[in-house]
Amino acid sequence: MTMNKCGGCGRDIDPEGLELGSKILCQRCYHIQAVVVQGSRSGSPAAFLALSIVALSILALTGITLCVLYLFGTGSLLWFILLLIFILVAAIIPAVLLIKRRNTTLLAAALYLPLGIWSYLWFLAPGVDWQFVDSTAWGALFFMAVGFATLYVFMRDLRILPRL
Repeated sequence: MTMNKCGGCGRDIDPEGLELGSKILCQRCYHIQAVVVQGSRSGSPAAFLALSIVALSILALTGITLCVLYLFGTGSLLWFILLLIFILVAAIIPAVLLIKRRNTTLLAAALYLPLGIWSYLWFLAPGVDWQFVDSTAWGALFFMAVGFATLYVFMRDLRILPRL
């Protein structure tokens, strides 16, 4: 069997002893992949990294804009700082993990858990009064549920899949 190229970090992986189609985790970046034959091609690690950084930057800028608009609308500096910290955490933690670990379920957990907390804080923030404010709380609970589910899947994969 030939060497597989990791779709996360680009290193060569020797899948000796594994059958075609079995799933493995890269030892370096935890990118989940299948053992394939020569000539199969996975996505480019650089393209994945660039697309992810752009998406996280857009998330951070959108959240910061909402926090600034909240500050101008209510004048509550304490809530502004609290919301700003959590939106930055929701963008920075996945970005840091993205550099070392390219597992998409881990990235989803690292994104959705802090984003769920930020959404719930947005729901609790004084002065955020619009017609459908309860949907923000339900959205926050949904984000946290997705975050916990993806964290569970990552921990399960880490436990049962071979790391090469």
